[in-house]
Amino acid sequence: MHADAWFIDRQTPALHVGNGSNGYPYMLRRRNLIVAATAFLLGLMAALLYLREPTTPFTQEALAQARQRWRNAGIRTYRATYRMHGSLYEVEVRDGLVAAITVNGQTPSIALPSAYSIDGLLDTLQTELENINDSASSLGTAPGTVVARVRFDDLLGYPQRYIRGGTGLGRGSTLEMLEFQPAGD
Repeated sequence: MHADAWFIDRQTPALHVGNGSNGYPYMLRRRNLIVAATAFLLGLMAALLYLREPTTPFTQEALAQARQRWRNAGIRTYRATYRMHGSLYEVEVRDGLVAAITVNGQTPSIALPSAYSIDGLLDTLQTELENINDSASSLGTAPGTVVARVRFDDLLGYPQRYIRGGTGLGRGSTLEMLEFQPAGD
């Protein structure tokens, strides 16, 4: 056998490249198997994350139904903790008005605190939806290049999870409700 032949061990051809005596055999099949197994595991993890908290396509109809459920619930005093764009928001609403808000544990100086209430989040999602569907906006692109998915609470209608992803920079957005407590609960 030639010194640079492919071999599994010293007698069986086809797995390693090299002469086998240098201590650094190249195991092509093993490397390919490791790459394939890694890709499979990453795909499986992504599928599990996706299925862990199922979402539906974000549509005008889904948003309108959620907003109607929120209005019908009539909740005007509550505490909400959510993560949006990587920051942690803690919001307290009394009688429909934002009474307290912190972002990452700090009190922000904001001109419009109502934007961080559930009504404000629903308005923000409405703007997101309009921008996604408007080809002139920074998010509006060819169909299928921006994917937005959402899950609203089945009973109360507040947003539990929102994910927007797409091609290009600055096209990703997330919202995840970590805790929602109506007054008295």
